Amino acid sequence: MNELTTSEAVRAFQMHPATVLRLILTQRVTARKDGNGRWLIQRADLENWNAQRVRRTPGRQPSAVGVGAD
Repeated sequence: MNELTTSEAVRAFQMHPATVLRLILTQRVTARKDGNGRWLIQRADLENWNAQRVRRTPGRQPSAVGVGAD
């Protein structure tokens, strides 16, 4: 399968639906609408994007070392 719907992309790549839409609207991935008005996204484009994305680790706070230390 070369194309995924937005809901398939959300499940397969564990991302928020708004992220998928943003990737489509900013043309970072190749997508087209089918006859029913659903977005179909190229799997290869999503795989490339997924390989390059930086994931944030939840719960980690920036270090305060050196701030206000006198």
